[in-house]
Amino acid sequence: MNAAEQITAMNMAEAREAAGSVGLTSAEARNRLGTFGPNVLVPARAFGRLREALHTLADPMALMLAAAGIVYLMLGERTEGFILLGALGPVLAVDVALEARSRAALGKLSLAVAPRARVVRDGRQVEVATRELVPGDILLLREGDIVHADAVVRSASNLSVDESQLTGESEPVEKRPAEQALQTREIPERCRVFAGSRILAGQASVEVVATGRETRFGRIGRLVAEAGFEPTPLQRRTARMVRWIVLGALGAAGLVFWLRFRNGVGPGDAFLYAITLAMAAVGEEFVMVLTLFLGLGAWRLSRIGVLVRHIASVETLGSTTVICLDKTGTLTLGTYSLGSHEPFVPAVSEAELLEASALACEPNPADSMERVIVEHCAEHGVDVAGLHSKWQLIHDYDFDTVGRHMSHVWKRRDSSGWCIVAKGALEGIAEHCDFRAGERERAMEANTNLAARGMRVLAVAGRFAEGPSAFTGVRSTDERSLRLFGLLGFHDPVRPEVPAAVSECQRAGVKLKLITGDHALTAHAIADATGLAHTDDGIVTGEELDRAGPEQLASMVRAKSIFARVRPEQKYAIVDALMRSGEIVAMTGDGINDAPALSRADIGVSMGRRGTEVARAAADIVLLEDNFTALVATVREGRRIFENLQNAFSYLVGFKVMLVGLALAVPLAGLPILLTPLTLVWLELVVHPVSALLFEGRTPARDVMERPPLEPSRPILAGGSALVSAISGVLLAAAALGLYVALLGHGETYARSAAMVVAVAGSLALVWAELCGAGAWWRAGLPRDARFWVICAAVALSLPVFMLIKPIALVLRIGPIGMRHFAAAIALAFAAVAWRSPGIGAPR
Repeated sequence: MNAAEQITAMNMAEAREAAGSVGLTSAEARNRLGTFGPNVLVPARAFGRLREALHTLADPMALMLAAAGIVYLMLGERTEGFILLGALGPVLAVDVALEARSRAALGKLSLAVAPRARVVRDGRQVEVATRELVPGDILLLREGDIVHADAVVRSASNLSVDESQLTGESEPVEKRPAEQALQTREIPERCRVFAGSRILAGQASVEVVATGRETRFGRIGRLVAEAGFEPTPLQRRTARMVRWIVLGALGAAGLVFWLRFRNGVGPGDAFLYAITLAMAAVGEEFVMVLTLFLGLGAWRLSRIGVLVRHIASVETLGSTTVICLDKTGTLTLGTYSLGSHEPFVPAVSEAELLEASALACEPNPADSMERVIVEHCAEHGVDVAGLHSKWQLIHDYDFDTVGRHMSHVWKRRDSSGWCIVAKGALEGIAEHCDFRAGERERAMEANTNLAARGMRVLAVAGRFAEGPSAFTGVRSTDERSLRLFGLLGFHDPVRPEVPAAVSECQRAGVKLKLITGDHALTAHAIADATGLAHTDDGIVTGEELDRAGPEQLASMVRAKSIFARVRPEQKYAIVDALMRSGEIVAMTGDGINDAPALSRADIGVSMGRRGTEVARAAADIVLLEDNFTALVATVREGRRIFENLQNAFSYLVGFKVMLVGLALAVPLAGLPILLTPLTLVWLELVVHPVSALLFEGRTPARDVMERPPLEPSRPILAGGSALVSAISGVLLAAAALGLYVALLGHGETYARSAAMVVAVAGSLALVWAELCGAGAWWRAGLPRDARFWVICAAVALSLPVFMLIKPIALVLRIGPIGMRHFAAAIALAFAAVAWRSPGIGAPR
């Protein structure tokens, strides 16, 4: 028994007695608040905002810029110092929203609860903060209110509630007082309201039985919090690469500081050499380019109906190895039609089955499937209005998640008899039926035949009794000895575009897992219709999942493709087992019960039309049109982004190696400083972002959906590709350093300017080489992309412009150089990259 049930069982009588007509006293409410705690879903993390701010300020580049600026100010170089400190703004402008995403789902859950509640305290109506609600409070509700806690209905007038946040069903649910149920401690769903629900019509007074984390919302919130948000595979690989770069940079900077200080250089100047090397080596550009590419990818996806809530999830889908799919509304249209009604035995007439089917529904059904049933019965001769004039609905037994059925109790209006009629999955209905020899087997065979045709099957059973009503109000008693009337088969057509999308996914090496609450053979038929790869013995039921141990479960979810009769909470177990086995998992879902699985998966995908707000909040991606083909488009975009990231990262490796080589070789050789912190800021804020834009717009040379998913453990750049880029960087550094040394006789500023020409021209040569692939790029012809020429012109012109504008030139310590040396610098830059030949480093 969970905590909420304990509150219900232990405190119900006490709460009713204490509350009476005056509600709780203020003193009793304070005592209970101390016992049960505040009515909040998940406590806020201590110092959460302070931690975010400290994490942002701990960015390596920001720390080094601040340190360099302070040192310049201490050395009396006020201009350089203030410029470096001013550069902290762009560096710290990285969006910190991603740090808050671990609270996104919980935030949506808490926002569903209004800030104030109307209760009866000390015999009068008062408003209190929702966090002050306690079990035993009498909560007053009216149309438009949000329910603030789990409660039992004490009195109500035409009460109708929207529970879509909990159930995923948008239809209104009627609620009734529970006076009788309170006495027997059996509280049916129709007599309870739940936190996060919305009152659509009517008014009620309800008795609070669970608050905060003990509510249904709260339990979901705890699961979401425990699942947490894992970094995406690309984020993990990028962070690992940058971490090693930062450690290497700091180690080399420490070595340079020690060598320069040992050779008699003052501590301030020695520190500037060291900080320059560290700034050249630190790899914050990789994170910047990653964010840029993912952001533009998310913008493109929004144009085809894919809302990306966390931009890093775009690439994650490109690396996804398994997609767990819901059936209804994702692979199918989600529009049911009743295609078959089959009486069970000759003794049951078609009219009896249809009348029983109509009585298995509400008098004015809100549920779409019940409406289909009633309309079908009317079309086949049932006088539904006449039926309801003879029978009066007196009780509902809500949906049983274990037996997967529900039932309605009716009595004749002339009190001459009563009946109970149930509908649901045959497996659950059969447990309440009396069968003669061989009848159960025949029923199962008929169910199998309908399911094999891709139909969703509902069984209809009931019991009619003459004379005074024998209704007991005890479900196990009332639902005994039922007679099976027959089966109803529903069609839900497969979306016409799904088979091609499934085929594309499977060609790309993505494994698809179909997870549904329907019959195993219905799932099998849908898999056949969509082309989803599976074996005839590759179907697992919810019962088998319950019986499986951890190792068997892991083996089962890896090997099988279809999971049928699965309860919402079992989705979490499937996703968890797949992730523990090393898969990159995408999970689709639409209900609040799917939120933990959506949060646990590497990428959660919520349906936009059918999805609840909580499911959308827990998901990384929302498919606005509930269309699987949009999910495939996202996979394609993710792979395209990764192809372009490989080229961009390869370029950055080459350029960073050049900068590190210059920053390290100059102090070791005892030469005047070549790269200053301000020069590096210029290169960071101008050359790198602009050049990165070229790679983002590049279309991959091969079809990205023809290769298997990237293994999570594989680095972003393969060894061969990284080595080619690194060698290019070394040669560029050697060219720039050689020209610098050769021209020192013309002055330090003149030599530095010539070396900067090599660096900037080398950057453009590296871009050209990466755009053309790892072959003889200079033979491939000039790029035809107009954006390439615009960006190259802007970068190239920045050199003479900065050299000729005196204030900028003084700050950067550069100046004009002769045309002969300008041409020589450009020639050296292109010569350092021209060595690349076909086949070297080609595989990425």
